[in-house]
Amino acid sequence: MYIPFLMSTIIIESMRFFLVKLFFVTALCLVLSFLPLYAADFGYQGTHILAHGALEDMAKAFHAKYGMPVIVKGGGCDDGIAAVTKDRYEMGGLCCPLSQEAAWKRGMIAHKVAVDIKAVMVNPKNPVKDLTLKQVSEIHKGAITNWKQLGGLNKPIALVFREHCRDKDEPVRNVLGIKGAIAGKAIIVKTDMEVVEYVVRFPNAIGVTSRIFAEEAKVKMITVDGISPTPENTEKGLYKLKGGLYIITRGQPSDRTKKFIDFILGDEGQAIIGKRFARVTPVKKTGLPNL
Repeated sequence: MYIPFLMSTIIIESMRFFLVKLFFVTALCLVLSFLPLYAADFGYQGTHILAHGALEDMAKAFHAKYGMPVIVKGGGCDDGIAAVTKDRYEMGGLCCPLSQEAAWKRGMIAHKVAVDIKAVMVNPKNPVKDLTLKQVSEIHKGAITNWKQLGGLNKPIALVFREHCRDKDEPVRNVLGIKGAIAGKAIIVKTDMEVVEYVVRFPNAIGVTSRIFAEEAKVKMITVDGISPTPENTEKGLYKLKGGLYIITRGQPSDRTKKFIDFILGDEGQAIIGKRFARVTPVKKTGLPNL
């Protein structure tokens, strides 16, 4: 009598455990069915210009308003493309826009969110305070090689140039009209910080970099055609050495990513952008760079 009773008790307890487990699994599935499914993390990786210049503060403001944390990581344009194509993050960042063919091939949409200001910087010991855009171009092409030609000291010009994104529409090359090689004696580097470091160290150096890095360093930002590299002058179209900054998504953005991009393009977001970049106005997304 005892053994059958024990067996029946074990069976009942097993059934009860199974039903409880089934209930929780079913409930979990129902909850998950109402949540959006995302292949990539809610975050950004790409050009460090945008990450450092605005998106770190932007993510904090967005989190404070909506309670949604956003991951922000720097890098380069290639990092931004890889982050999106490999589903690491929903947003990538570019400072050099993709061509029409490349954008369509990857199924990407570019959202222009800011305009970067490219500052021409020299060592603080250099007496030169202003150059024309044509003179900056000719320095990069090797046509002007001595500061004396520009009203400065009789010293050779040490051009420092960041070589990157040759397969894209790189803003400095584009604005300066550089189609071929950079001046033969130029110091070629890979990062903006290297450009800054050389200009800080060498009295005869000159380089072009994002204003956000130049303003944090012990360099002298000179005017171009008499115009200072400020957000206001860039927005008015007076300062010409500039380039768009883009957030890229793989196809149409998810609801949460769209909410973040809309926040960037709204009044609050553009107020943050305007502290260090030129602001933009929302434009229709076409899958192509918004130039």
